[in-house]
Amino acid sequence: MTTEEFRTSLNTITLYKKALEDFVIEKFIHILNLACDKKNFNDIIKAWSDMVSRLYDAEYQGDWTKYINNIILFDNNYFTAECAKGRYGELNQNIKTAGTNDINTLVRLSDVKCAELKGFLSHYFPEKRNIIDNLASFGNFSSKLTFENIINHYKINGIGIFGKFRAFKFNSNQGIEPIKNCDSVLLKDLKRYQREQSIVIDNTLGFLKNKPYNNVLLYGDRGTGKSSTVKAILNEYHKEGLRVIQVYKENLAHLDVLMQMISEIPLKFIIFIDDLTFNENDDFGALKAVLEGSLAKQPDNMVIYATSNRRHLVKESFSAREGDEVHLADTIDETVSLSDRFGITVTFTVPNKDNFLAIVKEIKEDRKLDISDDELFLGAERFAVAKGKRSPRLARQYIDYLQARLELNLSLK
Repeated sequence: MTTEEFRTSLNTITLYKKALEDFVIEKFIHILNLACDKKNFNDIIKAWSDMVSRLYDAEYQGDWTKYINNIILFDNNYFTAECAKGRYGELNQNIKTAGTNDINTLVRLSDVKCAELKGFLSHYFPEKRNIIDNLASFGNFSSKLTFENIINHYKINGIGIFGKFRAFKFNSNQGIEPIKNCDSVLLKDLKRYQREQSIVIDNTLGFLKNKPYNNVLLYGDRGTGKSSTVKAILNEYHKEGLRVIQVYKENLAHLDVLMQMISEIPLKFIIFIDDLTFNENDDFGALKAVLEGSLAKQPDNMVIYATSNRRHLVKESFSAREGDEVHLADTIDETVSLSDRFGITVTFTVPNKDNFLAIVKEIKEDRKLDISDDELFLGAERFAVAKGKRSPRLARQYIDYLQARLELNLSLK
């Protein structure tokens, strides 16, 4: 394909139009157009500098092929959405053809070599060859994709931000946004709560495998690993199509909007509500309706996992129970009805002294710290007494403190 033909091919892209709006690709096309039309050479140099500078700043460190591959894999359009749902075979032949042509053109773009592009410029500006040869270069360190790889990727990983990231947050104004630095905690990092974790894991596996599952309330003391269990499950099963969207209390009224946004996405979503507690006068009707009671069915690709330090999620007062309402029992029933709508409640309690020290020892062994058990336990108990409690979180904090002092050769007292 000649340069003129390639330029024309890029202009015919139909379904992947957003790809042409990418800064690097825009500058690449601009360079082709300026050169073919023999426009101002300084404008070409400026466009080249802008293009390569952005390429260097990207997460792929100047890898042209990987940069373009990334655009292909995570583009969100009708064709990619249908492929993600496993419906490629059902597409209209015209759409299949357009999608195939767009992909082939972008794959060809991903294979463009820096020397090839410099040679093209030298053809139009032979007198500027020395300047062109000294332009900043980019590399092709990755292999280009095949059509089959791309279609399979959409089906397995989803598209757009859902194909690229595993954790998200929902805001009624901004919509769904990716969490780029997701907590990397793993199930093996969570000590001594295997029974509690297994309940949540089994429910998640049922959810992933289209078997019966429940919304889950993880209830218990602070620092016992409720939130970490959800994060670790995401890290364990994200390759099986699991994603997590965190929703904060102030956005619970818009859960119906979120449900509509994800209902057609071919992935499984845990809607994660962390540290959930309501006051007596708060309106929790939206969450209650989603859990059970709304005319709109909860999407099959969505499950709600919430954590709380309160068994019934609602702060209750003695004055409320002693109020002057005629049907007081109805009020109390309404208060506890929210937690009852979670099909599974898993209780996390603080460890006793022996279990706390066992957790400390297991974390120490994971990190291969050189310290005797006697000295370890003495320091851990001193740390716990100072904090006034024992918990898995505190055990990890103590080991972080201990490791830092060991590596810096500081006193442990």
